[in-house]
Amino acid sequence: MNANYIYDIFETTKKNEASDLTIGLAMLQVEKPIPEGMTEDSINKFIGRHYKALVKAYNTGDKELFAGIVAKCMAEDEAEQEKAPQE
Repeated sequence: MNANYIYDIFETTKKNEASDLTIGLAMLQVEKPIPEGMTEDSINKFIGRHYKALVKAYNTGDKELFAGIVAKCMAEDEAEQEKAPQE
């Protein structure tokens, strides 16, 4: 996940007073396409899994802290993937 892009979703949502982050993502895509390696679905699922932590980090206004939380959430997801039974 690109922490800056995720942060921009929160910013766009707030700036446009959108009702949720999915709409904020759609608005952001108009001016700034999703970075390579990410999809709309993967972004929405990531935000959904880590919503509370991301909101708390965003509300600090500290982009570096936010990036650190995104990295921590990504590490948690990777750890869960490793624990999951292989198909």
